[in-house]
Amino acid sequence: MSYYRTPFQIKTHISAFDQMPFGSEVYVVSDSEYKKYKQKQAKEEIEVLENRAESYEKTALSIRQIIKELQEENNLLSGDTTELTE
Repeated sequence: MSYYRTPFQIKTHISAFDQMPFGSEVYVVSDSEYKKYKQKQAKEEIEVLENRAESYEKTALSIRQIIKELQEENNLLSGDTTELTE
């Protein structure tokens, strides 16, 4: 799924004065220009996704640290075999 509009995206609302089936905006670009456009678009999308992945990794690291702290505080580490008695 792409987060960007392409020159070929169908216009969502066609007004009474705009009766062309694909809207009034028509773009004619050479193959090389279209390739450059797609590469630029892909680079931008990759940057967004890399930033999102980095954020998720930081969040996961924080969650793992909280889990470890809870295990230590409550003697739940895999090496601890002492059972709680009330």
